[in-house]
Amino acid sequence: MTRDQSFRGQLADLRACLVPYAGRGAGAFHPVIIRPALGFAMVPRPRDRTPAGEGRRTDEHRKRERIARLLDGAAPPSLGLVEGSESDAIPSERSHRNGFNGLTANGAKKVEDFCRLIQQERGCFGIWTVTLPPEVAEDLDAIPGGIQRLQSALRCRFSEALARSLEKQAPGFLSKGRLEWCFVAEVQKTGRPHWHFVFRCKLRRGRPWLLGKAKLDRIIRNCFHTVTGRKHRYAAAGNVQALRATPGRYLSSYLKKSASQNAAATLQANGYSENLVPHQWWGMSRDGLALVERHRFELPSVLVGWLSRQWPSLVGIGLLDARLWTPEAEGAPTMVVGSWRTIADARRCIEHLAGLAERAVPMGIQFGRT
Repeated sequence: MTRDQSFRGQLADLRACLVPYAGRGAGAFHPVIIRPALGFAMVPRPRDRTPAGEGRRTDEHRKRERIARLLDGAAPPSLGLVEGSESDAIPSERSHRNGFNGLTANGAKKVEDFCRLIQQERGCFGIWTVTLPPEVAEDLDAIPGGIQRLQSALRCRFSEALARSLEKQAPGFLSKGRLEWCFVAEVQKTGRPHWHFVFRCKLRRGRPWLLGKAKLDRIIRNCFHTVTGRKHRYAAAGNVQALRATPGRYLSSYLKKSASQNAAATLQANGYSENLVPHQWWGMSRDGLALVERHRFELPSVLVGWLSRQWPSLVGIGLLDARLWTPEAEGAPTMVVGSWRTIADARRCIEHLAGLAERAVPMGIQFGRT
């Protein structure tokens, strides 16, 4: 697949087209981020408060920062081969206990973006599901933080095994930052949690699996024994399959707000204690998170201003799906939430906004050609 044809390439081209507009316009809204999933939120800044983080920085300084983000992204370089430590399977949430609130909005967006970015490599990613047998759930429920200890062991040993297999099949592959996986935890109707890991299962189509069922079952067996101190049945605890449809479709039901918020309540309604409530309900490898961050970028303020005025008409002509939304939190501002169906729609919409901006205050910029 060529750069011009790939979704990631189209995102990179759109980012490059926005560089000449960086630093232009007033920041009446918080930064509007264009995500790989093509959704956005436009949140007004408080009128009586200095925008957070701007302080004494000059306009020129802020302009240089925005240009740098558009050119290079905000992600740190990959660390290459990992040791399967906790640091690779970064929780991406603060360490305080927030598991009772279910999957966070930030987590859902990161997982959604990751699934959208790997879609172009369909056939090279698989999904590994780990389900707790009843007796394992009971043992973990009797251990303080039992489920969190098992979750940490699973993702660390999984990451380590995947890294070893990648390095064995393709030495140097990890130096390119390609240890890509994410997971979400889900509660079944029985109240027992299980995990869905979306991961790179092949280097490319037609190659052997990096981790097959036997190796993954061995990880489950070892993790069960390490955390509980007992030997358990594990043959039916793991299932792995290639992703044959859009990756996000496999996780979409759980990424919905209602399903994730009710997860802890469902678990406790089945008689389990907080020991079976994870501290966080998602995780991602460092390389997976870097992949997402490389493909997220700001819409320049001058175009956000035009979007704030034009979004109803853009909805009317089919270039945008958007609506007004007010969060339930007290004092939260009404915002515009929207999305584009395709990257081509996003480009046409932004090109239209750029044309309006150029006609109103000529800047000598021709979208996509400067």
